[in-house]
Amino acid sequence: MKTQLVSFRDFLKTGRLGAVSPDMTMAEIADVIGIPEHADPDYWTFGKLEISFDVEPPYRMNWFQIEEAGYLKGDLEVLTDRLVLSLDGFSGKTKPSEFLEAGLWTPDQAKVFYAASCYDIGMNICAGTIQMHFHVPTDFIADQDAEAYLSASSPSQSMAKIDSRAVLDSIYSYPHPKTEEVPGAFNWKLLSGSQYLALADGR
Repeated sequence: MKTQLVSFRDFLKTGRLGAVSPDMTMAEIADVIGIPEHADPDYWTFGKLEISFDVEPPYRMNWFQIEEAGYLKGDLEVLTDRLVLSLDGFSGKTKPSEFLEAGLWTPDQAKVFYAASCYDIGMNICAGTIQMHFHVPTDFIADQDAEAYLSASSPSQSMAKIDSRAVLDSIYSYPHPKTEEVPGAFNWKLLSGSQYLALADGR
């Protein structure tokens, strides 16, 4: 089957990765990109592309993700022998503010959740069916206590530092719009995309 060259920008805007969409069944995925060499009954992995399926027929997709997205670099990322991702100028080093400024979504379509998460600061950008997960190392905080830092700092004081240090972890696409706070965190905070940009820019 012919290799598909798919746009990273289009993926972030639509939640579709070329012919791969998050509402497909296992059989439909097999037709489009094949079957991975090591396939679990409900979880398939094609390099950085990972797909979760329902355990009941027709084994419809729960979501798919680009894992280890922080390692994306260069012009292209080969996901499978049938699917190649054109990075369109983005990379694993692209900051949250740069994604939000890229015209992928309307200013307030994107929501930014952040919270202390274990020893780091966790952050999600949620826009339509897309969720982008970032983590922020806390080595810039004197005692590396993320929860205390966020409690003591206003967003206007902390967001520029957080944005400049945020590292992209993974990108999920769901069948339906899904807004979710930082997994495993309780005291999460919410900003609109435009609020986040203003704070990250120090305005």
